[in-house]
Amino acid sequence: MLRIGCVVRAAFLVLLISISAPVLAESFSGGAPLSPQPDTASMNPGLAVNYHFEYFDHVNELRARGTGREGAPLLVLDHNTIDGDVLSADRPMGVGAIIRGMIHLAEAGTYVFKIQSNDGVRAHVGGIEIWVDPEIHGNRWSRPLEYEVVEPGWYELKIDYYQRKGTSALKLAWTVPGTEEETIVPGTALAH
Repeated sequence: MLRIGCVVRAAFLVLLISISAPVLAESFSGGAPLSPQPDTASMNPGLAVNYHFEYFDHVNELRARGTGREGAPLLVLDHNTIDGDVLSADRPMGVGAIIRGMIHLAEAGTYVFKIQSNDGVRAHVGGIEIWVDPEIHGNRWSRPLEYEVVEPGWYELKIDYYQRKGTSALKLAWTVPGTEEETIVPGTALAH
C-alpha cells in the first residue's frame, strides 16, 4: 500500500511539473536581410499567395505542386475561422497556400515570433527555417521562436500552409526587441 501511494504521488508530481513547466523558446541566428534591399517604390503591400485546391496530409506535399493559382495578397496573417473561406481563397476546405514576400525587421536585437496554424505549416525568415508543424492538427501555437537580427532591413519570408477540412487558422505574431508585448505582425511590416 505504501509503495502504491509513492507511485501515485510521483506520477502526480510529474504531471504538475509538466503542466507548470515553461515553454522553452527555440533560438535562430544567421539569417540575412535581402541584398540589395528592395526599392520601396517597387513593393506591394502584404504577402503574395498562390493556392492549390487539394486535401493535403503533410506540408511537404505543397513543394511538388508548382506555382498554383494566384490569390489576393494577404495584408496580415491573422486568420482563424470555424467554417469560412481559408485566407483569401474562395473555399473553406482543401486549401494549400504558398505564401511569399518580405518582413521588415527594423532594428537589431531578438524578435520573438509565434505561429498559430491549423493544419500544417512551414516558415522561413531570411533563409532560416524557424518552424515546421507539418501534419493535420487543430489550432495550436508554436513555441516562442527567438530570431536574432544583427542587420536590420527587409528579410525574405516564406510560408507553406495547408488546411484540410473543418476549422482553419494561420497567424503570425511577434514581440519586437525592447518590448514584452506580443502582437500580430502588422501589415506595415509585410510586403511583396
